[in-house]
Amino acid sequence: MAVSGYDLVAFAKQYIGTPYVWGGNSLSKGVDCSGLVQQVYKNFGVQVSRSTFTQIGEGKAVGMKDLQAGDMVFFDTDPNTGGPDHVGIYMGDGKMIHAPRPGKSVEITDMTSGYYQGIFMGGRRVSGIQGGGPASETENSPVAAKLSSDELAAEYGWSYSFLKSVPEVNKLFKESVSDGWTKDKFQARLRDTEWWKKNSETARAVQVQKKSDPATYAAGLNATRIQIMQMAAEMGASIPPSKLGKIAEQAMATGASLDEGLMKNILGGYVTWTAKNNLKGAAGMFENSMKKFAADQGVTLDRQTMLNQAQLVAKGLATEQDFKNQVVGQAASLYPAYTEQLMAGQTMKEIASPYMDIMSQDLELNPSAVTLADPLVRSALNGVNKQGKPVGMDLTSFQSLVRNDPRWTSTKSAQDNVMGTGIQVLRNMGLIGGGK
Repeated sequence: MAVSGYDLVAFAKQYIGTPYVWGGNSLSKGVDCSGLVQQVYKNFGVQVSRSTFTQIGEGKAVGMKDLQAGDMVFFDTDPNTGGPDHVGIYMGDGKMIHAPRPGKSVEITDMTSGYYQGIFMGGRRVSGIQGGGPASETENSPVAAKLSSDELAAEYGWSYSFLKSVPEVNKLFKESVSDGWTKDKFQARLRDTEWWKKNSETARAVQVQKKSDPATYAAGLNATRIQIMQMAAEMGASIPPSKLGKIAEQAMATGASLDEGLMKNILGGYVTWTAKNNLKGAAGMFENSMKKFAADQGVTLDRQTMLNQAQLVAKGLATEQDFKNQVVGQAASLYPAYTEQLMAGQTMKEIASPYMDIMSQDLELNPSAVTLADPLVRSALNGVNKQGKPVGMDLTSFQSLVRNDPRWTSTKSAQDNVMGTGIQVLRNMGLIGGGK
């Protein structure tokens, strides 16, 4: 004789309040979700396996609208893993008894609204359990209760609270209920809606969660805000407080909150100058590096170019090496005679170092004060031969050029040279003695 599902449920209700224990098999000391099902069934001589993943393969499949008391009901609580990861015992009237999770106890939950309605995977009815009444009734006697709108929505695989929130989808759902569509027909018609076509799979899942499980959605949104603020600080992006919430919603809807590359692409556009006219974070490090590299190549970077490149690098659409290659190309245009050396990895500062050394010594300048931008250095680098071909000036000619610069006359060497020349003239004139 079959076991009554109602008797089985009545027995299970005695253990409401039993603590959740991972791997637990004791109805009094602690059970997990599949342990509760196994031990309750075992009390009536019905044998099922121990884990959720194997229990869903036992007995026969039962849809939401055909559930009876005593059936196993399965849910997908972790979208990152395939298959069911939670099970309970259906009680009737859209309710189940189950062991939810660590920190909770065995309890009764309405599975047709709130969190569980959107993650229902299906039911299973094992041999030996009859859900329609006392044990003396035949197996043909149970009559399924009329499903509510929540139950019908769950049968289609959606949350009713979400279906109501989108006018186009709500109209479709009402039509499906009125005409008694199958799940497959509803899903096919749903995929033809503008809402489905305009939203990605991730965006659709987020919208469903926002309506069916607002607490979890709010927690995820807050976590995404924190993630954005931390990443923005590292990148050097300045996010206006008024836009933070909108960016977090966008990140969740597009899946960017789970993809660092997508997140950087969103935040990179907010890399900008600070009140002190510099960049910060990783963008600031890029700015300093590129300014030095450009200076060593004799290239001047304007602010907008620097900002544009910093944003591209922050977004992951370009690398620092890409920008260095552009700077080398500009240097080759300014100094065509040295293209081969530049392409081989030398900098213009290294190429010009002999001229810069002569300048710092003869003009008695601090070496750091001599730059590629100095007119004398530029003249030396862009000298031309008799054929008009750009070549570097020879060092002797360059030294002569330096000593014709007005700055040379104020050096100690120049003054000593003038003094020495004057004394020699006086000697030659016999106006002063020769000296030893």
